[in-house]
Amino acid sequence: MATRPPTTTARLPRRLVLALAVALLPATPRAQSPLEIAVKAAYLYKFAPFVDWPAEADSTAPFAICVIGADSFGPVLERAVSGQRVGERPIVVRRLSLAVANPPCQIAYLGGTRAQPVKDALRILRGSPILTVTEGSDPAGIIDLGLVDGRVRFRIDEQAAADNRLTISSKLLSLALAVRPRKAAA
Repeated sequence: MATRPPTTTARLPRRLVLALAVALLPATPRAQSPLEIAVKAAYLYKFAPFVDWPAEADSTAPFAICVIGADSFGPVLERAVSGQRVGERPIVVRRLSLAVANPPCQIAYLGGTRAQPVKDALRILRGSPILTVTEGSDPAGIIDLGLVDGRVRFRIDEQAAADNRLTISSKLLSLALAVRPRKAAA
């Protein structure tokens, strides 16, 4: 009696399971160079002088940059802002695991996590006078950082800034790779 060679249908479920498992894994982030991280950290505080925020009750409090969710900066951000000021206000860095309504910050870098993807953090912060900064995100924050031809560049959503009651200087708009303009007033 001749034996038949094994069929590949016995292997199909295992291959299918493996393919599905790989497809469902989150994409691993691209490794960033120390220089790229340092440039992004510097951008975070250098954006501030080019943004007009609504008047605050306590304009003497420190100017806060929050890193919400995944943090690719580590101590680089603290070193970048050390001794820096926005007007008379010293800059401080705060780290939050999740975005909350009315966080204690003027700029929020949204790193996203499984518990709170960037789109959920943006939804929570929408309408708050906070400059949201994302990195290659869809949807993107008011400013979306990216690497183009080996250089850190950014896009600006001027309508999202208006929705958060912020005004972006024409000088900063002119440096952006692309600008989504505000809608015309009705």
